[in-house]
Amino acid sequence: MKTTSVHQAINREDLYRFPWSKVDNPGGWIEVTDSCDLTCKGCYRYRLEGHRSIEKVKEEVLQLKEFLNCDAIAIAGGEPLIYPGLLELIEFISKQKLKPYILTNGQKLTPELVRDLKSAGLAKIHFHVDSKQSRENWKDKNEIELNDLRLFYADMVFSNTKAKIQSGFHTTVYRSTIQHIGGIAEWALNHMNKVQHLSFIAYRTPPKNNTIRVFSKGIEIEPEAYIGNFLDNSEDISITTEEMTDVLRSKLPYLKPAAFLNGSTSYETYKFLNFVAVGSGKNYYGTLGRKTIELAQVGYHFLQGRYATFFRNPAVGYKIFLMSPFDANVRKAFTGYLRACTKDPMTVFKKIYLQSIHLQQPNEFINGEVNLCDDCVNMMIYNGKLINSCRLDEYRKFGDLVKVIEKAKNE
Repeated sequence: MKTTSVHQAINREDLYRFPWSKVDNPGGWIEVTDSCDLTCKGCYRYRLEGHRSIEKVKEEVLQLKEFLNCDAIAIAGGEPLIYPGLLELIEFISKQKLKPYILTNGQKLTPELVRDLKSAGLAKIHFHVDSKQSRENWKDKNEIELNDLRLFYADMVFSNTKAKIQSGFHTTVYRSTIQHIGGIAEWALNHMNKVQHLSFIAYRTPPKNNTIRVFSKGIEIEPEAYIGNFLDNSEDISITTEEMTDVLRSKLPYLKPAAFLNGSTSYETYKFLNFVAVGSGKNYYGTLGRKTIELAQVGYHFLQGRYATFFRNPAVGYKIFLMSPFDANVRKAFTGYLRACTKDPMTVFKKIYLQSIHLQQPNEFINGEVNLCDDCVNMMIYNGKLINSCRLDEYRKFGDLVKVIEKAKNE
């Protein structure tokens, strides 16, 4: 059953719209392989070509640096940990003065590999962990029970790198799992020294029914050829960032979003909604507000000549509270910090961390148009041009973007 929104609406005036553009964008995306050692129900990548040439991938890194003016590059797949040239690629990206990070299911990760990744210059690892994956020994576990697996990975990274590599976690959100996102976030807030990022990504696919027509290069194709074997549940593809916010705040009412990206065709949608928490270990103090996010983005661009998706050092320290006169959220966080110091004076010696929580509503077809993240942070290179990474397989399978239209009522 669809969750009913019961909390106050998100006020766009309270949010900072990220200033990114297509050609001045902090994030690039490369895919090194479409092979994988795990099956995920939410995966939208077909297995067509296996491992890609390291020379070709390096060429795309240089193109992303030139085209996007990016600050970080995500190494994705498939499963990048099975890619034979991974360490060489990470070192290459680092030498370009960019931040390399990996999106992985984590199954091939070992303490030795973590140390090798650190030596190569990796900045962050994002683990995809959710209950719809075919993980041996974790079948039939719900999202809250999977927090033990998340902590296992976070501990491995933290203990083998002395916190020099950040850890983040991605979870695909389905109608059957949405009630657990608050429990995942609460777990992450209790481990802010080891977990720097969470992403909750709503499941998306075109409706698997008789209501759409699909065209490739002007020629109609069978919808099944495009949609594949995705879940056949229209309720699953209706989850929005607003609904995820309601569920998240029903568990953690003190969390407040600070920044967003709108949709490319449906401008009122929140395709990318960002929360940033402040705390020390298990102590949560509050969230950042729009003014602090704005200063961080503009200041970083002023100093570095580009925008940032994340900072290499999440231990921001007491200087974050200097924003208190300008940011009501930070003032509340500072009050929370002072209260914690009163209860336990040793708190003054603990590091202060930032932890980002992203809610994402991926591409969707609305009235026959694709509603993408406007100024998407996951652009990639395909045949020498920039494309949205979520639409790569349309090019790989059909040679161009696919057009999806809704059938007329009399069809």
